[in-house]
Amino acid sequence: MAFPYPIKPEHLTGKFIQLPKIGKLKMILHRPIPDGFKIKTATITRKADGYYISLSLEDVTVPNIEPDVIPTSDNTMGIDMGLKSFLVTSDNQEIEIPQHYRKSEKKLKRLQRHLSRKKKGSNRRKKAIKRVAKTHLKVANQRKDFHYKTAIWLLAKAEVIAHENLNIKGLAKSMLAKSITDAGWGQFLQILNIKAASAGCLVVGVNPRGTSQECSDCGVTVPKTLSDRWHNCLCGASYCRDHNAARNIKHRAVGHPVLQSSGNVRRVAGSH
Repeated sequence: MAFPYPIKPEHLTGKFIQLPKIGKLKMILHRPIPDGFKIKTATITRKADGYYISLSLEDVTVPNIEPDVIPTSDNTMGIDMGLKSFLVTSDNQEIEIPQHYRKSEKKLKRLQRHLSRKKKGSNRRKKAIKRVAKTHLKVANQRKDFHYKTAIWLLAKAEVIAHENLNIKGLAKSMLAKSITDAGWGQFLQILNIKAASAGCLVVGVNPRGTSQECSDCGVTVPKTLSDRWHNCLCGASYCRDHNAARNIKHRAVGHPVLQSSGNVRRVAGSH
């Protein structure tokens, strides 16, 4: 439930907050509201372990400035997100997928079996439902924490982060749905954009077509199947498939000469 109306300072007194149409609610304030900040909205969310209220703040003294960073080879890092690794960077650094959901899958299946045996409407069933919900909540919190730490790590390394502009919703309906959901690409990119904006950095989405097929050194297309994990080109380039893709993503963000040399024709390695 969201309250888009401005929350006035007098509506927040001690451990209580006054909300439209609801009235005064008791809450735990994790940190005091800084001086000079204006409360824009309040959002109440129900989770397995209780109700949470999120306050959206605005510092009226800070002007809203769009980042004026221009992607260059020196300040840009490309990332290739995948299911084997969470991501591989254009300088060949790899971050593994924690697989929080898959690690909790056995526990969740056991809790679901216990839940299925409980009589509908009984107190025991309600408790079983709560245990399942809390386990899902723990997985979601672990995944979000990992995404925040990864975003901060990336932004400490480059001013511009380039990624493939993927249709994540469409991919989440494919046979890889469980793995894609566990990786949480959509949530990660959302967090990355938010953290980049606050840090004065830039996140760029590029066309994903052919990033793993094209050679990041000469621009020639080297056909590969999904099982081919290494990129070898006649020009002598030899990279891990994901590293090659991350390099191509960086090139597309900065307008690398490799792209200009390949023109509009998709050349294939070995062709004349």
